[in-house]
Amino acid sequence: MPASTPAIWRFADHDIVRTGDGRTWYRGLRHTQRWAVPGGDAPAGIDDNAVRGLLADPRAVFTPARPDAYEPLPGRLLGSGEALRLLDIRPAAGAALYRCALDRLGAVLGDTAGSPRGPVPGLRPADVRASLQGTAHRYRAARITLDRTHGRIHARYVIANTLHTHTYILTTS
Repeated sequence: MPASTPAIWRFADHDIVRTGDGRTWYRGLRHTQRWAVPGGDAPAGIDDNAVRGLLADPRAVFTPARPDAYEPLPGRLLGSGEALRLLDIRPAAGAALYRCALDRLGAVLGDTAGSPRGPVPGLRPADVRASLQGTAHRYRAARITLDRTHGRIHARYVIANTLHTHTYILTTS
């Protein structure tokens, strides 16, 4: 029996799911906390549990909402090494890392979130904590926040002229 794929613990409006058949679902498109397809016939859309079912298909792709570079990161600031050391992400069992980078060219062209990089799935809680502690140690001005409402941890820092934002999407088994 294959190991179960980790499920996304919580979703946020502006998340996107592309299914294997090519349909693209947007959360919060018509109604907050509901999923809909642009131009779709279903006025009420579907709920988060139905989307978890869609994501069980290995061809489905999840894209999280990316934080705006000109807005504060959502959630509670984890501003000290002690706060990161004591970070407890339970009931989540792990996380997937989604990264994006905003450089000068992107900013000039009007991008406010940055270009996404490929996800890093299957992180354990200890991996998440170690990654965040490493980021805080290497980049003293890094901002790290825990958004428990939407099941995310955000980290933002600057290298040269590029703003890097890491979003850890918390998962359950």
